[in-house]
Amino acid sequence: MVIDVHHHLPRDWEPYVDKLREVCADLGIDRVAVCSSGPPGQSDNDTLAKAQEANPDFLLCLGYIRLGEESPRAADRIKDLGLHGIKVIRPLDNYDADEYMPIYARAACLGLPMLFHLGIVARGPRDRFMDVSMARMRPVYLDRIARSFPELDIIGAHLGNPWYDEAGEIARMHPNVVFDLTGSTLKKKHPQFIADIFWWARDEQYGLMGDKHPFEKIVFGTDVGTDLVEDVKNDYEAFMDHVEMAQKYRDLIMGGTAAKIFGLAD
Repeated sequence: MVIDVHHHLPRDWEPYVDKLREVCADLGIDRVAVCSSGPPGQSDNDTLAKAQEANPDFLLCLGYIRLGEESPRAADRIKDLGLHGIKVIRPLDNYDADEYMPIYARAACLGLPMLFHLGIVARGPRDRFMDVSMARMRPVYLDRIARSFPELDIIGAHLGNPWYDEAGEIARMHPNVVFDLTGSTLKKKHPQFIADIFWWARDEQYGLMGDKHPFEKIVFGTDVGTDLVEDVKNDYEAFMDHVEMAQKYRDLIMGGTAAKIFGLAD
């Protein structure tokens, strides 16, 4: 099973999903995790629930919580809607702020994986009103969350761009944290740069702080429109070819690890 863990669904989702299905069928992608980022033009949780109900064999929808404005009850509503996880972005404080910990505790209790946007974030006309700061979304803030809730599955987006070293060390340390390589990273960085972030693949003596091989800490995601999904998939394959990755780890990156996170593994 090939799973794209990071995609966005527009409000006019029906024709988009039809096109996405067509593209994914051509590329051998079986399931797509879709989410809303909150601002106008993105689907809300009720819309996501409708899309998932209409496409239960294809979509894995992640509900949106605005950290700093909502309570742990928001996680319960996402669970009640039948969604598969939670997406967070643009928090009003650092991700590991005390006030957010009860939300993470509730997500862990409900078995809802969380996708954290990390690092650079698109600029928009509502930023001044939403108090947006990329500094609150550094990978290092996942450290406290991962330690506090080891049963919570955490997906960090964009390998923490531009804080790649932080992301790599968080991946190495915490078995419950994985990262996707979406965004501009695979375009601006050579595959060897990514390999160096996951350096402990080459050094078992010093590298095994956690209990997983580094390539078990990467998941496939696209975070682009339908016209660029193939391009991102090709970039992932170029990285895997560069490091001469064994097939078992390719399979984990392209869907095996995500299948475990979303409860789809046999």
